[in-house]
Amino acid sequence: MGLFGKTRLTAAHTVNLHKDPAGAPAVNLTKVRDAGHVDLAKRAEKTGVALGKRGLAGIRAQAQLVLDHSGSMYPDYDSGDVQTLVERALAFALQVNASGTVPVIPFDSRILPTVEVGVGNYAGVVNREIWRGRNMGSTNLAAALRVVMETAAAATVPIFCIVVTDGEPDSRPDTTRIVCELSRYPVFVKFLALKPVAYLAELDDLDASRRLLDNVDSKPSSTDLNLLSCTDLQFADAMVDEWDTWIAAAQKAGIVA
Repeated sequence: MGLFGKTRLTAAHTVNLHKDPAGAPAVNLTKVRDAGHVDLAKRAEKTGVALGKRGLAGIRAQAQLVLDHSGSMYPDYDSGDVQTLVERALAFALQVNASGTVPVIPFDSRILPTVEVGVGNYAGVVNREIWRGRNMGSTNLAAALRVVMETAAAATVPIFCIVVTDGEPDSRPDTTRIVCELSRYPVFVKFLALKPVAYLAELDDLDASRRLLDNVDSKPSSTDLNLLSCTDLQFADAMVDEWDTWIAAAQKAGIVA
């Protein structure tokens, strides 16, 4: 216990930071391009540019996508917007994930089966394997983030957790609590909101006394940055924004060695 009975926050799990000495992506993008996935390779290359700007070229991590499957997201699934964001998340993962895949964790009031999305199955994957049409529930974001924390407890590299959502979670207190708990693990949370969500901005600016470090960055789709129509480089820049500062803080806190 610290002063006045307050518990001092400490790292719950530590991972090593790995970088390719030459700054190479985790996946050979020439092979991706030669296999006919030209646009995917171009997007991944822009991610490499954005990483390089922040001194993160060649970094290795586990990108995960936590995907809102609540009823309010129906139009975004139906329009193909969710498919677009899954593809953009995969392009990011090709730079950092040695596996060449991004685990997609769909959630609503339930935690739905995780879908491993990679070069071989990304085309049409949302309609084929993720979306359940009208069978969509509420927004139990806290439960989905707890799944991420369970993964982080055994992680060997930092986790880059991408959360795609469009609104408030079922429980603000539960979600805030788990975000604060996650600050003790090697997890950086990037919220991609399909519209401005006041609560996500609040998570981004949580009081420092409640967390071991700042582990959240929220990027709402807006007139300044439309997550669906912005250029690949603009999207990549938004993705890596604040990751370098999180890594520095995580090293100081003993979360990343």
